[in-house]
Amino acid sequence: MQDKKRKIWAVFTVFMMVCGFTAQSLQAENADTFIPVECVAYCEEIGAQYGICPELLEAIMESESSGNQYAQNGNCKGLMQINMQYHKDRMERLGVFDIFDKRGNILLAADYLMELFREYGDLGTVLMLYNGSSDALERGKTAQYTEYAQKIMKRSEQLERLHQK
Repeated sequence: MQDKKRKIWAVFTVFMMVCGFTAQSLQAENADTFIPVECVAYCEEIGAQYGICPELLEAIMESESSGNQYAQNGNCKGLMQINMQYHKDRMERLGVFDIFDKRGNILLAADYLMELFREYGDLGTVLMLYNGSSDALERGKTAQYTEYAQKIMKRSEQLERLHQK
């Protein structure tokens, strides 16, 4: 009898491990954003101000910095990886003096995205330009979006669905 209980317990344990792993996999695939709550609030506020879907801002932030306000990659800094060299005038105009300020960094990104939207209109093209793709305009004409643009669009749509609960 004791042997039978051990076997049942072993099968149950393995079953729970498999189910737990599967549940984790499904949860990770459909998980809400892992960025700080404060940043989500800024994305909502600034997104509303600029008419940009906050989930798009969140998806960009996830990809660019994983929500790390002090992230740096060359000249690109902060949550949204803003290159100060190209956005000094924008920083001055918007009153952003600290590139690592969460709200300010998101504000700079939203302002830049809106500028790109006004000029090009197409989300895929805008994302490729934001990411610095040299052939963004040519690729945008034929909707041959980069992996980056496709990833951001997919994640943004996923977050929108999750937030509509």
